[in-house]
Amino acid sequence: MENRATAAAISARLTRNRAELLEEFPFFGRLLLRLRFGLSKCGTAYTDMQSIVFDPEFVWRISDEELKFVMLHEVMHCVLKHCLRGRTLLHRLYNVACDTVVNSCILEVYGREEFTVDGCQVFHRAPDGNEGNRYTAEEIYYMFLKDGGSPEGIELSGTLDSHAVWDSIKDPSLSDVWEANIREASRSSNWGSGVPGALKRYLKEISHTPKTNWRQLLQDYIRNDSSDFTYLSPDRRYQGDVIMPSFQADISGEMVENLWFLVDTSGSISDKALAQAFGEVQDAVEQIDTLRGEISFFDTAVTDPVPFETVEELRRVKPVGGGGTNFAAIFRYMRQHMAERLPSLVIILTDGYCNFPDESAAMGVPVVWIIVNSGVEPPWGQKVHIEN
Repeated sequence: MENRATAAAISARLTRNRAELLEEFPFFGRLLLRLRFGLSKCGTAYTDMQSIVFDPEFVWRISDEELKFVMLHEVMHCVLKHCLRGRTLLHRLYNVACDTVVNSCILEVYGREEFTVDGCQVFHRAPDGNEGNRYTAEEIYYMFLKDGGSPEGIELSGTLDSHAVWDSIKDPSLSDVWEANIREASRSSNWGSGVPGALKRYLKEISHTPKTNWRQLLQDYIRNDSSDFTYLSPDRRYQGDVIMPSFQADISGEMVENLWFLVDTSGSISDKALAQAFGEVQDAVEQIDTLRGEISFFDTAVTDPVPFETVEELRRVKPVGGGGTNFAAIFRYMRQHMAERLPSLVIILTDGYCNFPDESAAMGVPVVWIIVNSGVEPPWGQKVHIEN
């Protein structure tokens, strides 16, 4: 078990490198925000589509550039759902096939022909000599089988991660969660660069997929974004415990805190729609018993946030308003009164009938728009539609 000082130093390095990826490759950076970081004596790294877990010794052994490559490697396994596929295939060959596709995609992002991690060149070419990103993992797998099942050079290529935990992933909803994550990242990112062509084609294929139920989406968003570091139970496949160092300074809490709910009370939103939306949020809050937040109401102005710790406290809050609608007032209030401690997540319940400010007004704070009983499409942020 790593001591707290070591865990804190590693978490700081992981966070810094992720922030740099968010700036350099926004699409992948946004997806990385969906994965918590953890530490385990696992040899290298692994993902279960909810976290990326690193071996501390591996982190110290590799450079920042190599660490970023590993982060992208893990998030690409999630994007392509490798963790949920190939259950009936030979594990060793399928694992190499998955890594071949993923590494090839990352090299395309980097504009490089080769890359070395931990002293080994990453494997990225299919058996026919073409780049792996031209194929699916299954297509490369069957190429390996045709070649006799012992791809030349595999043992020398090194391995970036372990796939042992994939067989233990039993939640089929992770597929829908990651499709929602991908759609959100694609809406919020610049597609001009940094996304492999093969991945763009895949994203177009899933763009028509129905939206995730908003209550589940909200819970996932809160878990992944506001509790960046938490504690995981030990994984029996590895020796020793798994420690997820807390994002908080004392690394002891798992509280979901500092959420700001804003409810549209303008004249355009009906009492029925408002009551339903507010009730839905109460249901979501009730399912997350460690949630702490504040709630405001807005029309052309924003009421001062009222803190709550329980659903009962939330229900006692009375709506105020009834005039026009001004989304800009929300972010103006946040800038003027909350700059020293910005919310970890802003959740806005509205019918959407108003001009949307530029995304920069949110100052980097994630925003969820819960659109009630209308077809309005916010131009940025996470968006969920609910109907009466």
